[in-house]
Amino acid sequence: MSLGCAIITYNEEHSIERTLKSVSFCDEIVVVDSGSNDNTLEIVSRYTDKIFIQKWMGYGKQKNFAISKLSTDWVLSVDADEVVTEALKEEIIEKLKSPQSDAYAINIQLIFLGKPLRFGGNYPDYHVRLFKKGRYWFRENSVHEGVEAPAKRLKNTMLHYSYDSIEDYFEKFNRYTSLAAEQLSKNNKRVSKAFVFGRFFAECFKRFVLKAAFLDGYEGSLFAFFSCFYSMVKYAKLKELDK
Repeated sequence: MSLGCAIITYNEEHSIERTLKSVSFCDEIVVVDSGSNDNTLEIVSRYTDKIFIQKWMGYGKQKNFAISKLSTDWVLSVDADEVVTEALKEEIIEKLKSPQSDAYAINIQLIFLGKPLRFGGNYPDYHVRLFKKGRYWFRENSVHEGVEAPAKRLKNTMLHYSYDSIEDYFEKFNRYTSLAAEQLSKNNKRVSKAFVFGRFFAECFKRFVLKAAFLDGYEGSLFAFFSCFYSMVKYAKLKELDK
């Protein structure tokens, strides 16, 4: 079974090489870039010549476009800030010798400020990322695209280096909360003013009391608090769109 890796990029010079090295075992690597103006494409060209430039269409459509350019039997979808661990690599190779499913979900572990998080509701976090080409596609949402498929779970993890710093977190925070609010609005979701504040306290209770975010120390507690604020701001932006 041939395996291809599909990656979408935009100004990823700080992380893309680490990602590409981790998926070098794949038979084919396709990268779809949406107009990087840093050294992303120069770095990518060292690992694959299957590079496509595509104006940004939204996460789901962009990932599906990348998948469509693969010529392999199977797809491994990896974000430009994720790393396939050696253990996961070996597990994938072994599974594809005799697949027992058309799709596999991978546990993705968030690394925040250099610390792998295990509490606060962040872990385990399974997503379908390995699947038979042509059998499944990403939902074409602007955010939270995902693949919906009956899938078996792999044992080993993929590492997600999503935020380089607190500044980086809040740069993404504003963009993602806006996209999430827009998606909720498209789905005709409506909320009250009380709900906006209620979400913050509900998230705090879930992450700190039920999911023990404090066990991840400073980094985990900080990320959990930011996540509570994220939820509130997302719904506040949705409320703003109602106007």
